[in-house]
Amino acid sequence: MLVRFKSFGPIRRLLDKQLIEVEVPEGATVLQVVQIVADLGGSALQDLILRNGNIDGNLIVMLNKKDVSTIGGVELSVSDGDEIALLPHVQGG
Repeated sequence: MLVRFKSFGPIRRLLDKQLIEVEVPEGATVLQVVQIVADLGGSALQDLILRNGNIDGNLIVMLNKKDVSTIGGVELSVSDGDEIALLPHVQGG
């Protein structure tokens, strides 16, 4: 099945695209999709996105425009046509 992956900021620069489609197996989770995308981008993207096999806490993970932390977390299963987005936290003052 195909899942869309949308990226912003440094993730987008490393992927060289804002939106890519990723082929994933049935039953794949949000975390697994993000891991697949990290592998596509090589070690620089892996270092940016992943920490000890999990998604870095400085990133906001969205599934179909909803923050996954409010709807069940990164272990949610994705469906064909879903969209996952990774957004860096905006910081400053």
